[in-house]
This record gives sequence, C-alpha cells and structure tokens, in this order.
Amino acid sequence: MEKTYKYRQQDIVKHVDMSSARKNFDLKFEQFGPYHLNYTRTGRHVLIGGKKGHIGTFDWQAGKVGCEVYLGETVRDVQWLHNETMFAVAQRKYVYVYDNKGVELHKLKNHLEPNRLEFLPYHFLLCSVVSFPVYPSFPSFLTSHLPLG
Repeated sequence: MEKTYKYRQQDIVKHVDMSSARKNFDLKFEQFGPYHLNYTRTGRHVLIGGKKGHIGTFDWQAGKVGCEVYLGETVRDVQWLHNETMFAVAQRKYVYVYDNKGVELHKLKNHLEPNRLEFLPYHFLLCSVVSFPVYPSFPSFLTSHLPLG
C-alpha cells in the first residue's frame, strides 16, 4: 500500500489540472498555534482559532480575509453557526459568539471552561464539552439558557 503522507502539496500540484492547481494555498501560522479550524457547511469559508488567542475567517476560494482578531486569551475550539455570518469560540473561561466582522455578540456564561464545540443547525443548539459542571450542557445559543432536565 502506498503511503500518502509522503506527498507534499507541491508534488500534487504538478500532477493535477490547472483549475485544481490554482486552489492550492499555504497558511503559515507559527506564532499563535496550534490551531483549530472549521469549515462552513458549504465548504467555502474557513474559521481558524489559535491556542494563544488568534482567530480569523476567510473565503478560501476567493482568497479574501473576512476578519482577524487577537483575543489575548486561550482559544480551545471554534465553530461556525448557521452560515458565515456568526461563529462561536470556546475561550479560556466561557463561550463567546462573534459576527463575521469579529464583533462580540454574546457571552455564554453557562459554558464554564469549554473544551470543544459542535453546532447542530437543525436544532439551533450549540453543544459544548465543558470542564464544569459535570452534566452535559446543551444550551440554546439564542437564549443562553441551560436546561437541567
């Protein structure tokens, strides 16, 4: 069996058509990593979050940067919400919701020390894995209420 991890992007670009070769891009984020990334459901927009507080969005097909913000706080995970207009960031103490310009819209205080995020678009739920409390947390990001059921 061939080991594909030995191939680099430059090797692949030489052997694909010109349309695919133009989609090749390289990101060098060495200062604020390691990074978490998340694509929109359409696959067009990328959200990145560096552990040392750097978050950014961009349209990788058009090569346009959406926003870039340095939070100055630990970022544990990032997650797009419905589309490219809003995203959630699991920061050191809480989960914050931002718009596509990097403006903070909401702070979810019930998510204490979040580690991972997942958005369920058909249920309007932002789920998180949190350190505290020990019961699962599935609050609505619209209301910030924590159902204890």
